[in-house]
Amino acid sequence: MDELGKQVFPLPLAQVPEKGRRFPLTPVIGKSLLATIVIVAAISGIAALTTGADFWRHIHSADNLNDSDRQARSQAFATLSSMRLLLVSDHDTATALDGMQLSSPAKEALAKDLLVPAGEPAAIPVPQQAPQRNATVAVQPALKPTKSAPVQLAWITLWDTDVEDGDVVRIDSRGYSRTVTLTTKPQIFAVPVPVDGVIQVTGVLDGEGGGITVGLGSGAAQAVFPVMSVGQTLGLKVKVD
Repeated sequence: MDELGKQVFPLPLAQVPEKGRRFPLTPVIGKSLLATIVIVAAISGIAALTTGADFWRHIHSADNLNDSDRQARSQAFATLSSMRLLLVSDHDTATALDGMQLSSPAKEALAKDLLVPAGEPAAIPVPQQAPQRNATVAVQPALKPTKSAPVQLAWITLWDTDVEDGDVVRIDSRGYSRTVTLTTKPQIFAVPVPVDGVIQVTGVLDGEGGGITVGLGSGAAQAVFPVMSVGQTLGLKVKVD
């Protein structure tokens, strides 16, 4: 084939972008942000379902009472008269004993004390060791003689009045001692009615800061304690009919 018969095919020219042409980034950024929000929401939802209230508690986990609230609590507690205790009925005695977290010997000893007439010494269980942080209820009872008086049991309710942040208190009544991690859901159990008419509450652990916020009740009666610190002990005057 001669030179004239040859077909010449021009090479394709590369496309040269227009000078100064800009690509919009707003749709890309918007889609990325939306995807991130969806992912975070999904993770939060899964965490909330698997951990329950604990997940949200760690989002806002510390008691946050202002000075006015703290002062109001202290004043209300200072002017509080004796709180009337709801006694455990004979029908509920066995249930109450089971819920006191006692060892078998201590439980048997207390059950016998409930039948001891006035004038004879009674033996009430008390703890031997310091409470553990992760224990919801920690009781290591022993036997300790108390003043001569008939032993009665009363229902006690403890709860965290503010944020459920791991506050821990110890309650002492007539030789019986119990350490409780407070929750916003009231915890009900029985204690021996104190001979001196005073139930002692001691701050053991300030969960996430802000002070220990505890409420104590019995039946329909309730008392909100001042914001407490670790190691502080406050006495609540109580009475029975």
